[in-house]
Amino acid sequence: MSRQRRWRGAIAATVALVVVGLVEGDGVLLLGAAIPLAYVASGSLSRVRPPEADELVATRTVSPTPAPPGRSVAVTLTVRNEGDRTFPDVRVVDGVPQDLAVLRGSPRAGTTLEPGDSIAVEYAVVARRGDYAFTSPQVRVRGLGASAVETARIPAAGDESLACRLDADAPPIERAGRGHVGQLTTDRPGDGIAFHSSREYHADDPASRINWRQYAKRGELATVNYERQVAATVLLVVDARRPNHAVAGRGRPTGVELAAYAATHALTDLLAHGHDVGVAIVGLEGDGPAGLYWLAPGGGRERRTRALNLFRLATDVVTPSTVRERNPGERLTRAEQREADRAGEQHRKLIELAPPDAQVALFSPLLDDVPTAGVETWRGAGLPVVVLSPDIVPENTVSGQHAAVRRRTRLARCQAAGARTFDWRRGTPLPLIIERAFAADAKLSGRLTASGSGGDR
Repeated sequence: MSRQRRWRGAIAATVALVVVGLVEGDGVLLLGAAIPLAYVASGSLSRVRPPEADELVATRTVSPTPAPPGRSVAVTLTVRNEGDRTFPDVRVVDGVPQDLAVLRGSPRAGTTLEPGDSIAVEYAVVARRGDYAFTSPQVRVRGLGASAVETARIPAAGDESLACRLDADAPPIERAGRGHVGQLTTDRPGDGIAFHSSREYHADDPASRINWRQYAKRGELATVNYERQVAATVLLVVDARRPNHAVAGRGRPTGVELAAYAATHALTDLLAHGHDVGVAIVGLEGDGPAGLYWLAPGGGRERRTRALNLFRLATDVVTPSTVRERNPGERLTRAEQREADRAGEQHRKLIELAPPDAQVALFSPLLDDVPTAGVETWRGAGLPVVVLSPDIVPENTVSGQHAAVRRRTRLARCQAAGARTFDWRRGTPLPLIIERAFAADAKLSGRLTASGSGGDR
């Protein structure tokens, strides 16, 4: 037990009133000295007994866990007085992992706990990839006079850690099913279930495609065309260079973590619908062609497992830093120039590695011009490109606003080169972005297949 000296002012007041009362012979002042003296006596006599192991019981719940990067995770710590005495002043602080940022609420609370009463500490943290263990909550108990203080840590039942996984909310392939030829629709009609158009009846058309309703109305035979679903080959490219291991604030996921999470979601969705998917990690020194971490296009559960391992490698290599936008005219260091040159070489190598009918999906926060140059290179070679960019730039500072403007300019450059661009703003559901990204590029893919040319620019 520790004792706080809270009544030094009361002691000084008591001494002053007694001295002045004796000098002046004033009994009122001497009587008034009894008031601060009462506070001093109360503090001196205050006692507090530390809580026993079975008196204060803590339970913690963490939901959801595991969680994907950037997800808000709710934490509730409940402390209940199971004893038979009252704690007049209880302060509770939960043991939040140091690397996690509290998004809202507070891990601290204080109240009076009578027997059977409980206090709930509710707050939310931002998930970052990895496993984070909570420490035991700290409880501070004060006596009635608030001079005696006892501090202790009590064990918490329930959830003890938060797990953050890139594939936390992506179902296994076998659960999603593989009943479709493909999920991407084209402008070319064919067999399917969604109406596309109708045309004049040909003698070799199957009876199942005859528009019998039109025949009953007008006596004319017509054949129904449906939207044709095709399987595609998609290369998922994650920009894992050093500048992208930046965060919007302390305890938040890096740009590479969010890019890898979005790529993981796209991987699971595409594989589940029968597409061939390849993976390339740009910016690292891998064992593949041109230093890439490379996985050739294919399908199946084994492909998903190998791809997830590459995504994890992309997020494990660099300590996070803050977002930094270069000043105009500022030159790159030698190390940065080497990294940019290596990335440019890897971008060109992907043109050789990509199958003729492949589409490229780039996942990058676009914090510099290197990925933009890569998009222009791919589009110059005739590859359809989708750019999905997680927004990690804070706009609450002048430098952050400048970086945000430059990032939007890079998105516009990618779009001008002919790529489909999607700005993944904080708070926008990722499944909606993924669905729009690949559905929007589907018709482009259909036109490329139909024409056999480089497509629209």
